[in-house]
Amino acid sequence: MKRVFSLALGLGAGLIVGAYVVRRLDQAQRAIAPANLAGQAGRAAGSFAERLRAAAEEGRAAAAAREAELRAQYQVPSVRQALGQ
Repeated sequence: MKRVFSLALGLGAGLIVGAYVVRRLDQAQRAIAPANLAGQAGRAAGSFAERLRAAAEEGRAAAAAREAELRAQYQVPSVRQALGQ
């Protein structure tokens, strides 16, 4: 009786662990499928482009602010001011 119980317990544990491993392998296989990889790459590229665009806008704003600060400090008119526009 003790051996039958141990056998049943071992088989049950083996089935549970096996099912878990198969499920994890299936998830990993779906994650690296070509369609999923293409979607992930597209989202990453879009996100990168958005961050790059935001960084460029921030850089332009900082450059314009610094230019205005230097023009005021050294009393250099802008092109529009020099042309009277």
